[in-house]
Amino acid sequence: LVPIYTRLFSPEDYGVMSLVGSFIAVVSIFVVLGLDNSAHRWYWDTEDQNDRRRTIASWAWCQFAVSSAFGLVIFFTADFIGLKIVGRADAGMYFRIAAVTLPLTVLGGVVSNWFRMQRRPWATTFYALGTTLLTVGLTLLFVVGLRWGLAGVYIAQAVALGVGTVVAAFLLKDWISPRFLDGARLRKMLRFALPLIPAGLAYWVVGFADRYFVQAYTSTAEVGLYSIGSALAGGVALVTGAFQQAWGPFALSIHQQSDARETYAAVFLFYLWLTGALCAGISLFAPEILHILTTAEYAGASVVVGILALRYAMIGLTYIAATGPSIARQTGPTGIAMVAAAVLNIILNFAMVPHYGKIGSAVATLISQSVVPIYLFRRSQQMYPIPYRFTAGAILFALTLSIIGVGIQIDTKNIWIAIALKLALLSLFVPILFLLRLATTRQAGALLANLLHRVRGRSK
Repeated sequence: LVPIYTRLFSPEDYGVMSLVGSFIAVVSIFVVLGLDNSAHRWYWDTEDQNDRRRTIASWAWCQFAVSSAFGLVIFFTADFIGLKIVGRADAGMYFRIAAVTLPLTVLGGVVSNWFRMQRRPWATTFYALGTTLLTVGLTLLFVVGLRWGLAGVYIAQAVALGVGTVVAAFLLKDWISPRFLDGARLRKMLRFALPLIPAGLAYWVVGFADRYFVQAYTSTAEVGLYSIGSALAGGVALVTGAFQQAWGPFALSIHQQSDARETYAAVFLFYLWLTGALCAGISLFAPEILHILTTAEYAGASVVVGILALRYAMIGLTYIAATGPSIARQTGPTGIAMVAAAVLNIILNFAMVPHYGKIGSAVATLISQSVVPIYLFRRSQQMYPIPYRFTAGAILFALTLSIIGVGIQIDTKNIWIAIALKLALLSLFVPILFLLRLATTRQAGALLANLLHRVRGRSK
């Protein structure tokens, strides 16, 4: 939807959307209460289906009640919130519609996690794809066809989430029956999740507070450019987000196998190599992508793309780093790491945004986000030692950061020379694969031979 939004809305309007979305994101942290993490942990503790139903039902009903309460409060105070946060009289309407969506997100989140617990990736994909395509279609109808402006964006989301809730309720009808609601189970799950609530709030500070600093020291239009840069960087999140959804159930399901620790260590390095290449690639070609997807008003967004893409990579790395504490049933380290990162983020934003604007905020966000996996890896090694190759991982991160930094300096006036230089920089990820022994030439040769064999077979 970025090509449509950027042609219908100004950077200031896009900034308004970002600020409203950020506010709803922080409310969602209190709505979830960390119970999604608890549900995964209790689900894998037993093979008994009725016991698993108690976990899912207790989570769903608790979250629905809390989200409805928060939604009502926001709905009736929307005008006040809109003026205080966005500073526009019309913003209250957007907050009011967004408040309606809060309880409508519950069952969609539950059913998506339920699919993941059952290792049903296609079901997860089809559900997510269906709700997304419905949202896109309704947005095109309301915003492009009916010209409802920003309100059309939020109405489309509300209607799509409502349909998704009906579908999810049908799929979960045997799992969320009130007879499976278990108060004792819910209390245990809440105690487990308690440290994750301040961690979730801290996550919001690290991930979304930057927009409010950019608005305070620059303008809402700059927030719009920052958000477009974040949206483009979100291309990396297509991969890291998929990994995050798959990693938890997979990692916990194999933790009793003899080779589990070696598997975790191997995934660590391959993750850094793959996401490093993705972050570097999307950063190098950000100006060209923005030229195609947006108007000239949004060209200034390219400078933050690579930095924010690395931030998404660090979020995914946190899931790997949290493997040891999760197996040890210790959520405290995650809370400590996120709170420390949030405090650092605020300090760095105060120090950097007045001088460097949105670039300073992006750097502050990346640094503070990186603190989380670094701390968790350290604590994880004390609880559940895993043979990670941290030196090799640091080399991959340094290479990625260096390529992003050099790429920003490339003059894009001669597009063909610029593209050649960018491809040359990106190709550095190939030799590093062998230098760090992530792969051998024999493995590469076998893979190439297999691909050639398949191509020849199809041509025949």
